[in-house]
Amino acid sequence: MAERERIVHSIPPTYDERSRVLVLGSMPSPKSRELGFNYGHPQNRFWRVLAALADEPVPSTNERKRDFCLRHHIALWDVLAECEIEGASDASISNAKPNRLADITNSAPIEAVFCTGAKAYELYKRLCDEEVGLPVYKLPSTSPANAACGMEALIEAYAQVFEHVHAFKPPALDVAKVVETEQAIAADGTSLAELMDRAGTALAYRIMKTPPVACVAQNKRGASRGGDARVVILCGNGNNGGDGWVAARDLAEWGIDVTLVSAREAEELKAQPAHDAACAAMPRLVDAGVRILISPDEGVLADALAQADVIVDALLGTGFTGATVKAPFDHWIELCNERRRSGARVIAADVPSGLNAQTGEPSVPCVKADETVTMIVPKTGFACGSAREYCGDIRVAPLAYVEPYLG
Repeated sequence: MAERERIVHSIPPTYDERSRVLVLGSMPSPKSRELGFNYGHPQNRFWRVLAALADEPVPSTNERKRDFCLRHHIALWDVLAECEIEGASDASISNAKPNRLADITNSAPIEAVFCTGAKAYELYKRLCDEEVGLPVYKLPSTSPANAACGMEALIEAYAQVFEHVHAFKPPALDVAKVVETEQAIAADGTSLAELMDRAGTALAYRIMKTPPVACVAQNKRGASRGGDARVVILCGNGNNGGDGWVAARDLAEWGIDVTLVSAREAEELKAQPAHDAACAAMPRLVDAGVRILISPDEGVLADALAQADVIVDALLGTGFTGATVKAPFDHWIELCNERRRSGARVIAADVPSGLNAQTGEPSVPCVKADETVTMIVPKTGFACGSAREYCGDIRVAPLAYVEPYLG
């Protein structure tokens, strides 16, 4: 049995002037205190529930969790500033003192308070309700101890959090403005390498949602396993290709049959952070048994694509502006489009290769995608000319809390 001890809350609140709801636990668990962020126990379902509601990958680091909350206008903290407690047992809490929740509610347009569990709700009603004076709702605990409440029930209950949050729809930006925004985000501490890692994970997440890759078996991370579905990822030499290397890493770790195709070895890539991302991914791909084809001849590539259920286009990216695509990627695009006509689904990373992201004009040749997972914001060219014919369904992978940079 855990010893009773006096715990002083040490995790700062997550919020800003755009936060619309306040989500409160009772007191962080020992694991959360160790990791320095709320709901840190790997078996706690809080982040999986919120990610499912947002239709995003589960945030895997403190930085990504904080970013997730800010992007969705969720303020996150706990009812108590200090208390006596045995381990993580809410039932043992005594001699409790509340946090200064008014610091949040006076700084942000909070509409409602949500308490994650019966004890948090009880403590809030007793210690904070009168001072805060906002509507408060009790949510079921996402702790593994609440085994009677499954994921479906949790998702249904927590959906009301998002009813108070008005989703931000990023505007379409010129390519130069996208680059400027990425640089500003990096200057504030979220590096370009981190943005690339998030982009690859977002791309892998969308692939996992694509038939026939998606299926019912669940792995330990809560993502679907792909069975015999085959994915071929075409990686270019620049940072768009880096997204593809990261996506291959995640898919392989989720049990998907992946073939990665690149014109260059990982260590030969010159663009950063693609070089570092590919080199870091390489040993993990090898360990997972991923088939890696470096500068394959046309016959070998055609054979690989012929077996693909999903083809990922991570070749050229938003920096492409030419009227024609140079070898070998012109042939790769033609083979990709040919296989799509035979039934494979094509997902483009950021922009279909060969499409000018600024003007919407296609080159010869140009990838025709069923879905484009574009990073951070839509690009201006997507609304121009025949761009939609090449993009298919456009999904924005938010990657970062971008609102402060857009005015």
